[in-house]
Amino acid sequence: MVLNRNPDNYFSETEQVAFCPGNIVPGIDFSDDPLLQGRLFSYIDTQISRLGGVNFHELPINKPICPFHNHQRDGMHRISISGTANYEPNSINNNWPRETPPEKGGFATYPQSINGEKTRRRSSTFVDFYSQPRLFWLSQTKVEQNHIVGGFSFELGKVMRPWIRERVVDQLTYIDHQLAQSVADNLGIRLSQEQLKHPLPGPVNGISKDRSLSMYDGHHQILKSRQVAILAADGVCGEAIDNIMKTLKKHGINGKVFAPHLGRITSLQGNEIEVDGTIEGNPSVMVDAVIIPEGEDSIDSLMKNGNAKHYVIQAFKHLKAIGLQGKAFKLYDSLPLPKPDEGIIVGDKAADLAEAFCNAMKGHRIWSRESVAQEIAG
Repeated sequence: MVLNRNPDNYFSETEQVAFCPGNIVPGIDFSDDPLLQGRLFSYIDTQISRLGGVNFHELPINKPICPFHNHQRDGMHRISISGTANYEPNSINNNWPRETPPEKGGFATYPQSINGEKTRRRSSTFVDFYSQPRLFWLSQTKVEQNHIVGGFSFELGKVMRPWIRERVVDQLTYIDHQLAQSVADNLGIRLSQEQLKHPLPGPVNGISKDRSLSMYDGHHQILKSRQVAILAADGVCGEAIDNIMKTLKKHGINGKVFAPHLGRITSLQGNEIEVDGTIEGNPSVMVDAVIIPEGEDSIDSLMKNGNAKHYVIQAFKHLKAIGLQGKAFKLYDSLPLPKPDEGIIVGDKAADLAEAFCNAMKGHRIWSRESVAQEIAG
């Protein structure tokens, strides 16, 4: 399985997903890992409860690509026609379905050799609670570490009992002293010198930091399936929109034209452009970036539209790339926003602007803007 795009339908493709470790193919068998052994039992119960029946494997997002059979005939969400019998041997359905023997490609248990005594005893690694969290913490960029601190501070700020907040922060002192101190400062908790001297765990299998655990350390984000809002009104340059759309499509990005009203807008060239949605009804939190094409009448209309101005402000606050073609910079300049940063892409030629705009999106967000964005109200 490769996670390479955002879902088109969040409920169908995410909410109804049923990861079940009990489903395996010939050639793979279960290890003796106690966590896995427990989940082999618990996951199926969870899926039946969450998805409403035993036939969750027939939902499109869960349906195997390869053909399969089982003995389930009825029940909630039964979609396929399963024949006249759900048992074997039978004489009414050509003795089908039935188990495929291992010699014909069916499942066979791995013949594992076992020596020694079986004891009820936990490995010493069971009491190692902090080495992997520390590895994860040290592997994050500074931006990500700030987000972790902010996440702990935000969630613990909603905990009503102060002693519970203090206990959680004390746990953090065993992972990283700076992490604990930063969260403590945000919550008004004083850490003792003893807490700040708690021993910290060593590397995990000789590894103290790994870039693969970070989402942003040296990784360009996948642009395919990203959504970009193109803000426009009557008088927008249609050729600019065409060139922007072509460049976005080349990178697998979906461009959406949002205007003050639904229906169609008339371009500078006199052509009609189909609108994908209204600016008011498709807020900037629904897209990954914003671009405003040339067209003086269009830009003047957007400058008189409070929703359009709020759209750009919110996109800036959420650290998203903003593309401004030609005189579209007037709109940005009229807003209570700082001078352009590396995420404000300005250009006269639509194709060149869109290409630079896509490069700016590869960092996912404009992290250098974060401290400035926090000072902006709204």
